[in-house]
Amino acid sequence: MALKYFNILDIRTFSDKSENEQKVILIEKNIYEIGTSIQSDISLDEYEIQRGSNNYPKYLGQDFELNGVNYKLNDDFLDEVFNECINYHKSHHTALIENNIETLKLQAELSGDNFINEQRQKEIKNYNGYLSKNLFKKLHKLDFENEQEHFDILKSYLAVNWFDLSDYLFGLNNISNYHIVSTYYSYMRTNRTLFLLNSKIVNDETVEKEDKKFSRPKFIAMLNELGFFKWNSIKDLSNEQKAKIILALLQQDYNSKSAIHNVVKNFQALNPQSELNPKKFTASTHLEEVKKTLNKISNKL
Repeated sequence: MALKYFNILDIRTFSDKSENEQKVILIEKNIYEIGTSIQSDISLDEYEIQRGSNNYPKYLGQDFELNGVNYKLNDDFLDEVFNECINYHKSHHTALIENNIETLKLQAELSGDNFINEQRQKEIKNYNGYLSKNLFKKLHKLDFENEQEHFDILKSYLAVNWFDLSDYLFGLNNISNYHIVSTYYSYMRTNRTLFLLNSKIVNDETVEKEDKKFSRPKFIAMLNELGFFKWNSIKDLSNEQKAKIILALLQQDYNSKSAIHNVVKNFQALNPQSELNPKKFTASTHLEEVKKTLNKISNKL
């Protein structure tokens, strides 16, 4: 579909006009129409306006009166700019976010708990920093999964973004820099990333949170003490198969690659010759404790 409003004005010619002459042009070009906007509490602070020429019409987006008639931004113009923003987000940013998530999943599986915790703290810091932006704060208060609510807020902010609306009218091909586009990318990326990292922590620590006596590493240490890894039905299985059985016994997701990786590293760490970090894979640190527990149980039988 052809764009009706993109590059419709020349910045040099337009900026040489008086404000009243500019407003006449905006009406003639159908950028403004007769009417009154619905009042909104949406506003931009000065610190959020980080670009835009001094020659831009800073009143763009606001209602104005000319010759006793009230004019508002044409909905068709706003819809066109907004649709271009959303199309850009879906065609460019969605893929970037998905690629980032897939890369992060792989890194988490290979690097373990320390990496997950470090990345989570980094993203929380980023998220808190973004909250200084009014738009991000508005999105933060909404249901993360409700795209339509997101779009309603984004459109409200676009309607008062005189610098983005001006860029569009003057033909600057820089939608990636638009306030709603860049902020929404930050919002979606950090939320998706934190959701993934939080799920990894939950998966790795579920048992320990529910009952510290049966954390995953301690459970593996107890299985080892019971001779689990020497059982005929177990000893010839691959490490991945052993890990899946342990996860199934714990009633955890035995298809989770990160969980399988964690279990394998924990039972490998039981080997006295292992060079794995016992502070990261702690099964070996529970051996004495599980021996005492099993002895107490045996003595009571």
